This record gives sequence, C-alpha cells and structure tokens, in this order.
Amino acid sequence: MRLTVNIQVSVDGVYQSNGGRHRDLDPGMERGGWARPLFDEDSMAYVSDYYQRADAFLFGRRTDEMFARS
Repeated sequence: MRLTVNIQVSVDGVYQSNGGRHRDLDPGMERGGWARPLFDEDSMAYVSDYYQRADAFLFGRRTDEMFARS
C-alpha cells in the first residue's frame, strides 16, 4: 500500500480549514474557508478525481467529527 498526503496550502503558508470556518471545530482559526471560494470547475474536478481514486482516508479527530455530522 502507498501512503499519499494531500495538503492544500496557500502561497503565504495558510493550511487551515480550507472548506469553511466552524466556530466549534476551529477555535481561534481566523482564516478558515480560504480555499473553497477560489475553486472553479477545473479545481473541483481535480479534487473529486483525486479523492475518488483513494482506497482509504486518514483524518484527524476534528475532520472526522466534521464528516460524521454530514
């Protein structure tokens, strides 16, 4: 099995909660949601394809809790 890491980071070094801000899950994180408004059709297609090819995911506790709610 191969482990691949995907981290979305802005050019100024921000890599926190790119999908959206959440007061309870991201206390003190002022830049949450930075990436999602910048996505276009091509970037959404790339991310969708990338995740569809994965055999499994390893999330941190907060991300796992976020996905469990949806």
